[in-house]
Amino acid sequence: MGKNGVKHILIVDDEEDLTWGISKSLIRDNCLLEVTCVNSGSEALEIIHSRPVDLLVTDIRMPGLTGLELLEEVHRNHLNIKIIVMTAYGSPEVEAKVVKQGGNYIEKPFEISRLKKMIYCALEEGFSSCCSGSGSVRNFKNMESS
Repeated sequence: MGKNGVKHILIVDDEEDLTWGISKSLIRDNCLLEVTCVNSGSEALEIIHSRPVDLLVTDIRMPGLTGLELLEEVHRNHLNIKIIVMTAYGSPEVEAKVVKQGGNYIEKPFEISRLKKMIYCALEEGFSSCCSGSGSVRNFKNMESS
């Protein structure tokens, strides 16, 4: 958990519009979230190894390091990060792999409200809308300037 009880969520997907939409929706509802968006598994690893992350929300199919490989890396290093895996290419086998590694699973397309419920459940806190729009969203590419 970050400073002042703020939870840090890392969203990873090569679809920038999706990561931005999810992050904006989350912080609009909750000021106790810091959301970082990246567009590759390798960028996600940089973040995971450089600062605390409470929840990782990742796509499976991405160029380079896949979401499943990212999940395995988190699991192998015994990192205490909760994980939600998103995919448009779901199957019972993929879901079983995700669950075996301790992750949660959602198939695309999905309603943003459903994903948000999963996120809040994974964070194990009944967040209430304590303020409107004062959380923070970061895109990894812009972090150096913030």
